[in-house]
Order: sequence, then C-alpha cells, then structure tokens
Amino acid sequence: MSRLVYKVKNQKNPYTSSWSLKEVLGIRIWNIVWILFFRPSPKLVGRYWRVFLLKLFGARLEWDVFIYSSVKIYVPWLLKMESKACLGPYSEVYNLGLVHLAEEVTISQYVYICNGTHDLSDKRSPLMIGDIYIGKNVFVGARAFIMPGIHIGENAVVGACAVVTKDVDDFYMVGGNPAKFIKKRVLND
Repeated sequence: MSRLVYKVKNQKNPYTSSWSLKEVLGIRIWNIVWILFFRPSPKLVGRYWRVFLLKLFGARLEWDVFIYSSVKIYVPWLLKMESKACLGPYSEVYNLGLVHLAEEVTISQYVYICNGTHDLSDKRSPLMIGDIYIGKNVFVGARAFIMPGIHIGENAVVGACAVVTKDVDDFYMVGGNPAKFIKKRVLND
C-alpha cells in the first residue's frame, strides 16, 4: 500500500468529496453516455465505437484493444490500454487512479479492478488512490479482485477468484485469497 497517495491532502471530514466539480460532471456525463451509447453497442462492429467513445472521454487506448460492451469503467480519462489488451465481459474498472494495461493483457469476465480505498486510521477517512499497472501478456482469471496500487509483472497469471493484495513478479502464477505464489509460468513456443 506504500504506492497509495491521498487524492486530497487535507480532506475536512468523511462527508467532503475528494472530487472537483469538473471531475464529478465528467463522471456523470460518462455514465449517461455509457448507458445510452456504449452499453447497447454490438459485439464486433461496436468495438471501434466503444474505443472511440472512451477516447472522446480522455482514455488512452490503441485502436486494436477489445472492450466488451458490458464492461463498466468509472473514470475513462484514468484508463490506458496498449495494443491487443482486452477487458472481458462484465469486468469492472473502478479507476479512481490510473489503471494501465500493457500489450496483450487479458482481463477475464467479472474481474474487479479497484484503484481506490480509504485511510481508516484517520477519522476523516480520506480517499487514497494509486496506479495499477498490469504488465505485458498477463492473464487475469474470472472474478479476480485487484487491489489499489498493485503492479503485476509481465507474463504473470492471476487465478480465478484470486484477491491480489501484493505485487506479482514476472512469470508468477498466483491464486487464492489473499493471492499467493503457486508456481512459475513456463511459456512453450
């Protein structure tokens, strides 16, 4: 959790928003666009349409990424996806801080990427955010949960239903709650 920072340094109390009016309006407008134009788009033809809509809201995406129409992205301008990265059906990116998916990352169905938490040792419960980085050629299994500020190394595998609370090294396969090392990934040609 050392990568986490306060969204606002001196939050007055637990009821004060950490978000500017501009950010709140952007998120609300995005929600309307998501409901009316993103969500109902067809699987194949709509893929470029979904990328276009996200880019319109500031997401940094390559045109060859694949994002299912059922994916929920909270803050588009805090999302970066490199070539051939994929967000699977019903996955959710609660990106209060930057979420970066490198080349050829596969995020399976119902994965939850959470990039925000609160400092519960402070009675004001200030919002804390981090940067999540998922390295090249990573596979994240169904219903996995990625905690704030996590970095996952290249060619790693996160097992189904795993809860990732610590960084994952290159070529590591992890699983469980909390996720633990299972074995090294060996890639055959």
